[in-house]
Amino acid sequence: MDLGLTGKTIAVGGATSGLGKAIAERLILEGATVLGIARSHQTLEEMQTVHGKAFIPVMADLSDSRAVETAAITMNDHQITGCVLNSGGPPPGRVQELSLDDWDAAYHSTLRWKLQLTHALLPSMRERGGGKFIYLESVSIKQPIDNLVLSNVFRAGVAGFVKTLSREEGPNGITANIVAPGYHDTDRISTVLDKAAQLQNIDRGTIEKEFLAEVPLGALGQPKDFAGMVAFLLSPFARYITGQTITIDGGMVRYITG
Repeated sequence: MDLGLTGKTIAVGGATSGLGKAIAERLILEGATVLGIARSHQTLEEMQTVHGKAFIPVMADLSDSRAVETAAITMNDHQITGCVLNSGGPPPGRVQELSLDDWDAAYHSTLRWKLQLTHALLPSMRERGGGKFIYLESVSIKQPIDNLVLSNVFRAGVAGFVKTLSREEGPNGITANIVAPGYHDTDRISTVLDKAAQLQNIDRGTIEKEFLAEVPLGALGQPKDFAGMVAFLLSPFARYITGQTITIDGGMVRYITG
């Protein structure tokens, strides 16, 4: 199926690892040009070597407001048609383990930069008659995850922002959606599993079995499968989908609407 992304230019955060890399590679496969954002010059160069002109490297730490401002200028200069807002999540932890400094850092790394980047991109998108925002968050928006209180709180804040954004900017041809992964085979899930094993004082293999027991499909998700949904939402076929939080979790979330 041709998703109609040939000739589109799309920005992807965290484009050199995990889910972000899978999304960038799927979009390139679909004929899009990707502005790949990451902190590592080396990994950006490696992606550009593989994909050539289809991958434009943008080195930026998205938790740094000055870097976000500079990255937004680059995106506007390239007249992007869509933006995938993605970066690493906040560290695991329980309420009593975390300091106010931890909360401040999580606000900047999980919520604030997304507000800043969205604000910076909106005027240009309005002038061009539309655009698409995709925010990569977590199933914790619908079903909080133990030992991840920072993610539970700030990703829910992103959900409130995105729903409001979708209503305000719909008349301008701009859509905004959240794609919320469950347990996928990435470095992030390894961190979560290690923390859970530490707290429960049991081995890593046992805790992984416990996690997978929550997933009806019985396995970790693969990044390339997740990337397919994001590519669809960035395509013309998704023009009537906005303000949604779509979970991709193997059936883990028990919330009745998914």
